[in-house]
Amino acid sequence: MDSLPALKQMESQLSIVCDRVSTLRAKLEDLLFRAQRISAAQKNMMANNDMMFGYDLQHFRRDVRGFSGELSSIPTVMGSIERTASYDEKAAKFAQNVMRLSTRLSQSLRALHDMSLLAHQHIRAADHKIEAWYMAQDVEELVMRGQGLPTSANKIVIATSTPPRGAGAPHAQA
Repeated sequence: MDSLPALKQMESQLSIVCDRVSTLRAKLEDLLFRAQRISAAQKNMMANNDMMFGYDLQHFRRDVRGFSGELSSIPTVMGSIERTASYDEKAAKFAQNVMRLSTRLSQSLRALHDMSLLAHQHIRAADHKIEAWYMAQDVEELVMRGQGLPTSANKIVIATSTPPRGAGAPHAQA
């Protein structure tokens, strides 16, 4: 089976998913900043006028759960490509791009998880803290789903860039 079209599609899908992780990261950075500001205000016994924080936290968690559905198909497709990949010089370039993007995705998801844990630590209100804990668990699930992608992509790179044994010069037999 020709893996070139599948690798092209996987490359574009991973690129979109990486962009989506960047968007989630920006939203989480905003939530983290607001959590730090609210925490500092409560610590200094000052008024807190951010009434939308809880709603934004719930909305972010809903976004993460929706993104989880998008991410869940990638390991399956990557495994299918891995099983059918064979030597193809044209596909090797796309396999390397898929490898780079899957590594970037895995690292971005880990950074997102670290940031979600930090946000959870800064939140003091009990109901928000519980919501942030569930959010951190949802992000951890994303990390677990994306954890094996670089390994699968590496196997695809090896399969597409390694010629079969009999393709080169004949081997001398002893």
